[in-house]
Amino acid sequence: MKTFLIVIAIVFGLVGVVGRVVRLAFFPVRAIDRGLETGEGIIDKTLTADNALYNYEWFKKQKEDIDALVKKYEVAVLASEGFKAEAGPRADWTFEDKDESARLSAVAQGVKSQYIDAVALYNARSKMANRSIFQDGKIPAFIEVGARFLK
Repeated sequence: MKTFLIVIAIVFGLVGVVGRVVRLAFFPVRAIDRGLETGEGIIDKTLTADNALYNYEWFKKQKEDIDALVKKYEVAVLASEGFKAEAGPRADWTFEDKDESARLSAVAQGVKSQYIDAVALYNARSKMANRSIFQDGKIPAFIEVGARFLK
């Protein structure tokens, strides 16, 4: 019985070793096969009509959203500056005046943050190979955050 168990252990050990050697021998073939499958999968998922339309439309919409945020920021800054000009010297401001000034500044800062986030998202997607192929050349591949937003 003891000899039988030893033989079984040796057989299972050899099967395990042989199995690992075979796996190691065929590893390059498996790696190449997986690489091809991955490439085919990416192409199948990327080059569909729905995906092409979605990404093309996304870039167009995001560019328009970014342009709108620039205009909203300009309006918010003008409102803040206009209020400060009309309110007179800060020393004469009431609590309500200071509160309104802070609110208008916060609105401008919020729009500025939205703009920076929208540009970062646009640029990140523009750098992705599976998305950038859907840009039509009429919109920029990269949007630089303007100097006025970095103050």
